[in-house]
Amino acid sequence: MNHYLEITLQPDADIGLHFLWEKVYQQIHLGLVEMQDRNGKFPIGIALPGYNAAKHQLGDKLRLLAETEAELERFNASRWLNRLSDSVHLTGIRNVPGRIQTHACYYRIQPKSSNARMARRKAKRENIGIEQALAALESCPEQRSDAPFVWIKSLSSGERFRLFIGYVEEPEPISAGFNAYGLSRQSSVPVF
Repeated sequence: MNHYLEITLQPDADIGLHFLWEKVYQQIHLGLVEMQDRNGKFPIGIALPGYNAAKHQLGDKLRLLAETEAELERFNASRWLNRLSDSVHLTGIRNVPGRIQTHACYYRIQPKSSNARMARRKAKRENIGIEQALAALESCPEQRSDAPFVWIKSLSSGERFRLFIGYVEEPEPISAGFNAYGLSRQSSVPVF
């Protein structure tokens, strides 16, 4: 990752930080969907400089990182964030600093939350009754996550869900592409 731009969320008395995160990330996601390549990968990753798992916080900054300046120009963040211009500050495209000591993967955490939800999915997927699916999942403990998250609205179902974001440092850069949320377990971004 050689280039980046930074988005600073600026909440006020009327618009809280969590609400602003939801709106900004939704727009970033929509923009990233249009960047998908033939292999289903996305060339832009995200970084969250204020990420704090212990405090369950994403911070107030979001960085978009790409190998080339052209990829960030093609993304055109100002277009996607235009209607939020009073609540965000967007920098121009910059070079990543030369001395990067570590890299990190920001990745999606998908806890298997409730057995009832999992049973509905299992019943539909396997074409079985809900009672049978619930019985099959009876011994499975429900999982929860306390990782920082942002609310996202699904474009396919229209439902809102929590997009939990995990973080792990990597000593060396790794690159395999990102998903439509700018996240990946196989691709890292520089930490600075």
